[in-house]
Amino acid sequence: MFYLRLNKLRIYSNGALIGLTDLQLMSFVTLGEADFPMLNDFFRTSDATEKRNLIAQAVTRVVSSRVMPEIQNVKDNQLIFFGDTGYNVFVADAIPENLNWMLLAIKSNQQTVDNATLLTQILTEQNLSKLVTTIGFLASATSPMTAAVSTLTTLVAESILKLCASTRDRQLGLLLTSFTRQEHYPYGKRDAQNVPDATGNMKVDYTIFGF
Repeated sequence: MFYLRLNKLRIYSNGALIGLTDLQLMSFVTLGEADFPMLNDFFRTSDATEKRNLIAQAVTRVVSSRVMPEIQNVKDNQLIFFGDTGYNVFVADAIPENLNWMLLAIKSNQQTVDNATLLTQILTEQNLSKLVTTIGFLASATSPMTAAVSTLTTLVAESILKLCASTRDRQLGLLLTSFTRQEHYPYGKRDAQNVPDATGNMKVDYTIFGF
């Protein structure tokens, strides 16, 4: 078994001019090539319709990994704890050889967005055409699958932030990190505290545990 746990967050600014705010968390975990067999089919086929369908499947795979607890009444410089054992954001039957994790923290002015709404926002004709073209160019890259997964995850993040902007939500934190088993959890265990995110507004404590 394998677990990735979120133990604690610190949010320095809650995004409100005064008072408290609601915090929405979105967590996306992918396992690189093993998680996206449809991309192998994408690079093998020359059929344009099939390529679009395969990309739509891959985007759906990214979005389906999301968990979204909403936390109310968050103040500036708040420490947010997830019990005494942490909150599982990813569970697998086996220890993966590699792992990519994106954690978004958003000041929420609306109800939680469900997966169907998010997929509608992402799987537009424009985005699908862009992805098919962009990922098609990666066929000659040194590691086309790795680059393709990174491109997909980036598009999901961009689409979420656009959706937030349209509803006057605000990004409060963004943690983007990747792990390889041999380097980061060779014995199935990793604990990290006060990991800074990309915005400088959030720090994260997490645990990796596998057996």
